[in-house]
Amino acid sequence: MDSVTTPNTSPSVPTDWVRPETCVALDAFFQGFGFESAEDLAVLAAWALEGVTASNVKPQAAVALARARMETWLTRVLDMDVVGEGRLLTRGRAAFVLSDGARFGASVLTRDAVPRELYRALRAAVPVPTPAQVATQMPEQQLVLWPLGERLRRWLRAGQPDMSVSR
Repeated sequence: MDSVTTPNTSPSVPTDWVRPETCVALDAFFQGFGFESAEDLAVLAAWALEGVTASNVKPQAAVALARARMETWLTRVLDMDVVGEGRLLTRGRAAFVLSDGARFGASVLTRDAVPRELYRALRAAVPVPTPAQVATQMPEQQLVLWPLGERLRRWLRAGQPDMSVSR
């Protein structure tokens, strides 16, 4: 497979009409994926808000849209189902940062095909979830009330293999 296709969503919406605190929230969200340049952050904000016509988009709503977009993109690229609320985004963010996906620029999220190199790196870097904790039983401990007697017992049975009472 040479590339993974995603819907063609070219960010054609300028973010000049968006509230400044919304832009700050979106920038913080995408900086978590490793994007740092102002140009990339502007493109990603426009990509996240594409199709939104309200000029007073609240930061929480904008970040929710960005999360949904990223989860959709990660589902297609990583070929994973939604494994729980926030888990796909967390594992996808870790894989994206570990594979240094931000070096490809914002266009990696907005164009049709994902570069083959990034596709392989993302799939290899997806963290494996930790196994569930299983309750185990401790072996029963033996209480020695007379330490001198225990030493004497060990000394007398020193020549006999596997005969020690203490563990």
